[in-house]
Amino acid sequence: MRLVTDSNTSQYFVEVLRKLEWDVQTAYQAGLAGKVDDALLVRHGKKHNRIFLTFDDLKAEHGQKVARELRENGGKVIQVKGSPGQNYYRALGKLLFHYPEWHPFLDAKDGIAVISDLKNCKNLTPKEYHHKYHRTDAVQFE
Repeated sequence: MRLVTDSNTSQYFVEVLRKLEWDVQTAYQAGLAGKVDDALLVRHGKKHNRIFLTFDDLKAEHGQKVARELRENGGKVIQVKGSPGQNYYRALGKLLFHYPEWHPFLDAKDGIAVISDLKNCKNLTPKEYHHKYHRTDAVQFE
């Protein structure tokens, strides 16, 4: 499994995935550390045959940019939802538990796998993934 993570992904989580022999590149290693637009990480993943792994909510403009990047240029994203600072083991458990669902989907095509909990994993092609932007979302970032 070849992944690229954003700057918010903990080093501990990255190390656990590497112990599972997954090829994980951090945003820092990709030269994209800091406040980088998630759409750039999607593009980087596409260019280097990697799946962008994020724990962000992809709200407001961030979500719109990722959805636009997927529709216009393709790419692969795994979004593991959860509360800020969720337990590493819980996040890892969700990712691994839904592996049989998202892996064949993303292996075959571009799109996004949205994992919200142990019972819910939605696989969407770029055409199916539409980010709904509400003005109240933008207020959270001001």
